[in-house]
Amino acid sequence: MKALSRINEFIELISNIMESYSTTLFVAEDDDGEAVILSSFHSLGSNIKKDCTVQSGEGIIGWVFREQKPVVAGYFDKRDATTLKFYEKDEEIKSLIAIPLPENYGVLCVDSKRSYVFTEEKEKILRQMAQVLVSIINAENEIKGKKTVEKLLSLSINANEIIVNTKDKKEFVKEFLYLLCENIHVELVVFVEEDSKIYFRYKANKENTFEEVAYEVFDQYGLVGWVLKNKKELFLEKITKNDKSFILYKNEPFDNFTNFLCFPLLSGENKKTGAVAFVKKMHKKWLPKEKNTLVLLSNLFFKEYLYKK
Repeated sequence: MKALSRINEFIELISNIMESYSTTLFVAEDDDGEAVILSSFHSLGSNIKKDCTVQSGEGIIGWVFREQKPVVAGYFDKRDATTLKFYEKDEEIKSLIAIPLPENYGVLCVDSKRSYVFTEEKEKILRQMAQVLVSIINAENEIKGKKTVEKLLSLSINANEIIVNTKDKKEFVKEFLYLLCENIHVELVVFVEEDSKIYFRYKANKENTFEEVAYEVFDQYGLVGWVLKNKKELFLEKITKNDKSFILYKNEPFDNFTNFLCFPLLSGENKKTGAVAFVKKMHKKWLPKEKNTLVLLSNLFFKEYLYKK
């Protein structure tokens, strides 16, 4: 789990002041308020479920987020701690406080292996800390937003250099896909020219692999096949691997990927069509600025690709 360091430090401070067993921070996954994800935590144990998503209304965390009301449980012994959703197994938690963050940002929860330790005074302190926490989150988001703009600007400049300096078709694809794979921090980027070529880069065992495969292996019933057939963008927050769910073809070398984003590529001049797909790992969201830049770069890439030799 990659969380912001200043937020992590503050969560640890809360944990120490509240003398909790675990302190967990859940933040709203999207603006629609459907779920919260575990963003940061500090625990004396090792059974925290790091990739934890809680739906609105689900369990104590989800209820606090939906109702925007706190829960103070002085005696929690009769319930298994796994009902909190973020523990892998029961931790014999005996008391807890879960409060909604201001501005619907999420939920802050502290728990303990002792009963009745969270007094009204501690609840008041936790509420004040939650307000400070939201201020830190806002500040970090602003910094992150500026860095994203700088990164995307640099990406566009580097893309233009590849367009100008690379003449060979395959080398052009190789360099361009590498640029996208590394700068957007995706696990997989795929380019398909319909009825012609399939290129992809994917990360496995810390290596960035580039491959070209014959179009004959392409399966039109895969996710990219759907985009080519319907000429529509496709976005999936989770890919469940099975016989009917694959990116390019069955038994492909990609695994454990989620957050699938694929754009159709169209050329009005010579009627060529294609698609480019990006896949991130769980909880690595697409920022609106990222998506807009990828649409522009993908279309520019395809246009230039068709002119390469």
